[in-house]
Amino acid sequence: MRRDHRPYWMHAAWEGFENAWGRHFLAPHFERLGPAAKLTQPWHIEAFGPNISIGTALHIVATADQNVRLTVWSPAEQNGQITIGDAVFIAPGTRIQATKSITIGHACLFAANSTVTDSDWHGLYNRVDPAPEGRPVTLGDNVWVGDGAFIGKGVTIGDNAVIGARSVVTKDVSAYAVVAGAPAKVIKMLDADTPMQTRLDLVGESRKLSNFMDNSYRKALKGNSTLGWLRSKLFPRRGD
Repeated sequence: MRRDHRPYWMHAAWEGFENAWGRHFLAPHFERLGPAAKLTQPWHIEAFGPNISIGTALHIVATADQNVRLTVWSPAEQNGQITIGDAVFIAPGTRIQATKSITIGHACLFAANSTVTDSDWHGLYNRVDPAPEGRPVTLGDNVWVGDGAFIGKGVTIGDNAVIGARSVVTKDVSAYAVVAGAPAKVIKMLDADTPMQTRLDLVGESRKLSNFMDNSYRKALKGNSTLGWLRSKLFPRRGD
């Protein structure tokens, strides 16, 4: 299909079902899931372990072949945790895995198949330790993590930094830095004096997020009809 043929009522009904499913089956697994979460195909989002807290206006897109995984694997005395701020977007295939602490600021963007972990999970010589060592990972506000990037243990990334696709980040990244490569190195610095627009500006409040998403779908699906949708499914033609 080249475009979405659903009429608006069908989208609204499906979104209502996703929201209800997420609230009933997924939300109880979080320590906190803030208001206005938009969870696309929430049955493909896996939350495992304690102490996963998320702010307002989270947006996760998951698919059958690319689950999103938020995992805390930690003995009780280690008290591992994942803390995610407001207006964060997480694309399919993203994995966030903590044994100690992962803190993600507001308005961060995670492209598909990105990974953030605070542990190697196995030692070089002891590969059966049930309590793997962890070193905290911190991402500031408005960090953009590119497709397939990897952020490892003990790393701190400053506000507004960009992590290039397929990068392997093993050292701290300063604010406004653009890094790429394996291991990741600074390739340029953004101008700190240029105003930044972030997801907080767009969807940082629950009402703004709901209105933005609703208006976007109303515009995209304008003119669609139930009969037109049925025709596109049963008798597809060029241009659909």
